[in-house]
Amino acid sequence: MTSNREKVSFRTLGCRLNQYDTESIRTLLEASGRYEAVRGEADVCVVNTCSVTARADASARKAIRRIHAENPEARIVVTGCYAQRAPEELSGLPGVSLVLGAADRGRVVEELERTVRGRAARVAVAPIAEARKFLEVPISEMRERRRAFVKVQEGCNESCSFCIIPKTRGVSRSRDPDAVLAQVRRLVEGGYPEIVVTGVHAGDYGLDLAARAPSSLAHGSPIAGAGAGGARRPLVDLIERILAVPGLERFRLSSIEPASVGDDLVSLMAGEEKFARHFHIPMQSANDGVLDRMRRRYTADGFRRLVGGIAERVPDCGIGTDVICGFPGESDAAFQDTFDALVELPVTYIHPFTYSPRPGSESAGWKDDVPAEVKKRRGGALKRLSRDKGRAFRERHVGQAARVLPEGPEGVGWTDNYIRVEVAGGGAFAGVVPVMLAELTADGMRGTPVTRGSSSPDP
Repeated sequence: MTSNREKVSFRTLGCRLNQYDTESIRTLLEASGRYEAVRGEADVCVVNTCSVTARADASARKAIRRIHAENPEARIVVTGCYAQRAPEELSGLPGVSLVLGAADRGRVVEELERTVRGRAARVAVAPIAEARKFLEVPISEMRERRRAFVKVQEGCNESCSFCIIPKTRGVSRSRDPDAVLAQVRRLVEGGYPEIVVTGVHAGDYGLDLAARAPSSLAHGSPIAGAGAGGARRPLVDLIERILAVPGLERFRLSSIEPASVGDDLVSLMAGEEKFARHFHIPMQSANDGVLDRMRRRYTADGFRRLVGGIAERVPDCGIGTDVICGFPGESDAAFQDTFDALVELPVTYIHPFTYSPRPGSESAGWKDDVPAEVKKRRGGALKRLSRDKGRAFRERHVGQAARVLPEGPEGVGWTDNYIRVEVAGGGAFAGVVPVMLAELTADGMRGTPVTRGSSSPDP
């Protein structure tokens, strides 16, 4: 029997948040009964863009042109941060039928129905600054994944000088906690053993919800200077409720800002076996002058104390960080401060980003940019340091047992503290598996499942 539904394919660029947003669009399209998600050739192609750098914009344009060249009859829908920032740049590209803003995704079915192939692109981009509600979409599956991402917060109230996220995603707005819990239950019941909570600024979750009292704003962070006795933040309350969902095997927190990591959050991780021992906390720089120009809300010393405290209280915690190389005005000495701090800190991996001016950001017009060759050299040094620190961290785990969630037929998955593991025969397992970590690979480890009755230690 031939389906009369139009076929839709998806291309997602950028961060995990975009992956979740793509799933929300797919859910809305399929729920309408008019569209069917497919791979390959389709009647409609949805491109979810990133705009964090000029290179990201260029990648989006290239992807759109390639889709049109390979499938000239398809209507192309462009959404994401680039669509919100510069819809006019995208509406004129060949094949584009609809440019959809971040606050307009909930109307994707309606807006797509109003497009006609071959006519001028329809632009549906409302001012993101006016958005005040979280877009609720009942996602119940994540295609081609065994762990599920759950977005709990959108937007950002910060004003980092290098960033335009507040202009492309709006102010911080949180999802109703009961809606979060309902989705988590659906996903766990649907066979997803691991839930990953994510947001643009996840640490701000709940601070905008009217039901929260002002006293819940304190969080005991060494970065923000609050005392250890501060009240629990809404995010911690939400995580505690997620951990109590029957059938959940593991919970993981996505990237979180330093000022949002408080005593309450670290204590919960240290005391809850299901809470994956993994933090990703952007540092960006360990020089106070650079941090000040970036408009980051912490000092280098505060970041050191934060990460050091986590390592003491959560043994073998995987701690990753982001660093911007060559921010305007970053001297050799300032970069050396960052490099030396990372050598000393118990971080297990580093994501270095080469600074490039982002049109619309405060720093884009600054004249003291760092030469490209210097940025490249600094980025290379940080990549080598990340490789060395990651290898040293993995070496400590040879011969130890761990719990791994294999994904895909190859059985490659992650330990709770974020070590990539190739699990022998892992593609046959549906959940989190006890694994003996046997040897190192170039970027991870190899392991063998621990069978019942084995004398191997329990992870």
